[in-house]
Amino acid sequence: MTAWDKRVRTLTLHGVEQNMALGARYFRFEVLGLDSSVDPAPHRLPAAVQVLEEVGSHGRCVIVLPDERRVALYAVHPESGAPEVVWYERTERIQASRR
Repeated sequence: MTAWDKRVRTLTLHGVEQNMALGARYFRFEVLGLDSSVDPAPHRLPAAVQVLEEVGSHGRCVIVLPDERRVALYAVHPESGAPEVVWYERTERIQASRR
């Protein structure tokens, strides 16, 4: 298991902070439903605490690794409370947010 896999599967404050420092970006689940021409910036979770709050409230988030080729969907199953991580390989890149 790679370091990315470990930090994504456990989703601790420290792990999220480390991933962000290495360039990973976290988004609300709704980013997956956006058209490719829509800026995903409003769905970005810019702080580790916000990531944990989003998962605590909605039970899921999307994690984009720095190369943007690997995307993880992190979801907590409501019945069991057990987390599940599904990795996707991307062929297109997520647009950089506009400032």
